[in-house]
Amino acid sequence: MQLKFFKKPQIDEKYSDIKEEIIRELLRQVRHSYNLAFGITTASALMTLLGVGLLYLDKISEASITTGGAALATIASVQRAKQAKEELREIIDELG
Repeated sequence: MQLKFFKKPQIDEKYSDIKEEIIRELLRQVRHSYNLAFGITTASALMTLLGVGLLYLDKISEASITTGGAALATIASVQRAKQAKEELREIIDELG
């Protein structure tokens, strides 16, 4: 006759460990996504300033292209950061 005192708690403990590991990995990925978005936003701000500088130097076409590209990059990075945040919330809700 075998006694199985710890069978179920071990399974719950393993599941809990896996769940914590998944959450840590997701948080790591989200941190990297936010860092990337921050870097892109910073680069976009610098491009915008460059566009304004070109505008003052009467180089209208270059200024328009530079400023437009910077605006698109900023919008894309903000949308990506929001999407990553929503994905993280959904996964945490599923695990919880």
